[in-house]
Amino acid sequence: MSAEWGSLPLLSLRCILDHLSTEDALAALSTCRHWRSAILLYEGRKETLKLNVKNLERNLFVTRLFKKYTRRLHVIIDSDIKDLENFMNFILPQFFDTHTLQELVFIGPVYLQQKNIIPASKINRIITESLIFKNSHCLQRFVLLGCVMAPVKNENDRYTHKNVEYYSRPLTFNAVTPADTVFSGCNAGFMAFSSLRHVVFDFDLLSSATLRTLRQLRHARDLTLNIGQKRPVNLPPVDWSAAGRDLRVTLNIITVPHCMMNMVIEEVFIEGLPLFSLKVMFCETLHVGILQRVVLMYKETLREFVWVDSPGNSVDICSRIIKHHRDPNEFTMSNVNPIILLCWQCTNLKRLVLHGYWVWQYDLLGIVRLRRSLQDLEISAIYNRQSRFTSASRSDHMVRVLASDTQKMLDPEYVKVCILP
Repeated sequence: MSAEWGSLPLLSLRCILDHLSTEDALAALSTCRHWRSAILLYEGRKETLKLNVKNLERNLFVTRLFKKYTRRLHVIIDSDIKDLENFMNFILPQFFDTHTLQELVFIGPVYLQQKNIIPASKINRIITESLIFKNSHCLQRFVLLGCVMAPVKNENDRYTHKNVEYYSRPLTFNAVTPADTVFSGCNAGFMAFSSLRHVVFDFDLLSSATLRTLRQLRHARDLTLNIGQKRPVNLPPVDWSAAGRDLRVTLNIITVPHCMMNMVIEEVFIEGLPLFSLKVMFCETLHVGILQRVVLMYKETLREFVWVDSPGNSVDICSRIIKHHRDPNEFTMSNVNPIILLCWQCTNLKRLVLHGYWVWQYDLLGIVRLRRSLQDLEISAIYNRQSRFTSASRSDHMVRVLASDTQKMLDPEYVKVCILP
C-alpha cells in the first residue's frame, strides 16, 4: 500500500468510513494497520443492523462499530438455545448505548426454515423489556415473529450486565403472569408515555391481557397479527373490548390450509375486531367466506385488502376453479365478482391488491368506477374476452392463474377509460 493512503489522517478516514456499508467497513480492516486502527476507533452510522445469532464473534465486532447510531436492529435467530443465550447476554445489552433505536425485530427459526413445526425461540424478558424501556422516548416499532417472551425464573438475571441492572431498576418482574404474552402488564405504567406505535407478533400470543397492556401505551395505535406460519395453528379467544378505541389491526393470513379457513373465520373474524387491513398470502384459493365476513362486519373500518397467490403449476382445467367453502347464500349465489361486492360495501377502502387470479376487464372497470376512494390498485392478470375461459372454470368471473398463462396487451382505449375521472 502506498505511503499516501497508509498515512491518511484519522479525520479524513472517518469521512470516508461514514459512507461505507457494514461489509465494506469490515473489508477495510484488511488494507493496513493504520486503517485497521482507524476502524476500531470509528463509530459507524449503519442505521439498519441485521445480526445472525450464530455469528457471535462477528456480532461482537459489528456491534462495537455501529451500536451508537443504529436505528433499526433485526435479530435473526438461526441457531440453537445456547447461541441465543449468548447473544442475549453479551450482544443485546450493548445496544443500551444506542442513541435513537427506533425499531427492534426478533425473527425466529419458523420464519426462516421450511418446517412449520418448530418450537418458538424464547427471548429474555428482563433484557428485552429493559431495552424497550430505555428507548421508550424513540422506539416506534417492536416485532416478535416466531418468538415468545421467556418466563422470569429469577430476577437476578437483571444483574448480568451493568446497563441492564441500571435501566431495569424501576421495572418489576415478580408479578408477570402467563397472560402477559408480549409485554408485562405490571410494567405498563412505566411505558404509558412510550413512543411505541406499532407492535407485530403471532396471533397465538394474543390475549385480552395483552390488549389491556397495549391500551395503556398512549401512542400504540397499530397492531399486526400473523396467522398460519406456525403449526398447529392456535387461535386463542380474545375480548376485543379490552382494546383501545384508536387501535388499528392488520391481519396477515399466511399459508393456512383450506380445511382450517372456516375455523379462522369463526374464531378470528369476530365482533369488536377493529380490522384495518387484511392480507391473505399463498393460501391457494380465494376463500369467498372471508370476503363475506369482511363485508358484513368490517365495511366501515377496512382500509386495505391484499390477496396474493402464486400461479398454479397444474395444467388441469379444474385447478382454475375457485370453490366455495361455505354453504351457498346471497353473497356466493349472486354471480357477481366478490371483489366488486367488497369494493361496493367497504366505503373507506384505500388499497386493493390481487395477484394470482384473472379478473375480467369490465369487472376491473367496475371496481375503479365504484370505489373512487382507492389510492392504490394492483391487479396483475386481466383478460379482455369473457369467452377466454369456459363457464365451468370461471366462478364469479374469477379464475386462478396458472404458470403457463400469458397476459395479452390491453386495448389502449380501455386503459384510458379506466384512468379517466
